[in-house]
Amino acid sequence: MSESNSGREIELKLRVDDLAALMRIAQVAGGVPARTAHQTNSFFDTDDRALGVTGLVLRLREERVETTTRFFLTGKGPGTRDGSLTNVLEEEIEIDAATAKALREGADPMAPLDVDPPSRRNIVAAMRRALAGRAMHIIGTFVNERVRLPTTLHVRGADVAVVLELDRVSFPGGVVHHEVEMEVPAGVDPQAAADAFHLLFERAGVVGRVSPGKARRLFAALRRELTS
Repeated sequence: MSESNSGREIELKLRVDDLAALMRIAQVAGGVPARTAHQTNSFFDTDDRALGVTGLVLRLREERVETTTRFFLTGKGPGTRDGSLTNVLEEEIEIDAATAKALREGADPMAPLDVDPPSRRNIVAAMRRALAGRAMHIIGTFVNERVRLPTTLHVRGADVAVVLELDRVSFPGGVVHHEVEMEVPAGVDPQAAADAFHLLFERAGVVGRVSPGKARRLFAALRRELTS
């Protein structure tokens, strides 16, 4: 088990119409894409969504790239959204296959996260308060094909190294969405990064639109409320 990420995630996200739009973004951005990552994203909660109603998320991700498979457990806290820009608390660790299997089979899914630093323990404590002693289980899953594209964006006069994540997301019910995500690098002004991100879409002739987060869309799909 190894630490992956701790703290706050500041990200830019926009949906696009189709695979062709993703390809236009990639062509204009340049760079060499990584191998496609095949992700299975499963979410833990109670049936009445004790975590979800308080803005908390607990996700288990299995990611396969060619013959290598890795597993990540992620807790997210309430965040803010300003157009395409999201800012949320995020605590993530990499876990091994045996631990992932145990979580799927009923082990406490918060236990692997309940370790230092304090920010990680705090988000687990918030989840335990929301649950009030109730057990969780996996209540929904979606799959995603992600291509990571390292490139540079011109942000306020400087070239900044970023990684675009080009996603083809398949939700229950056969609904498929395409979108682009980009984590804002540390030390870069988020609004300046957003301006450069939107300019990339403009140069590619692609219309990007703001959508709810993937977890919210998953639960809408499970309620049969996600049609496009």
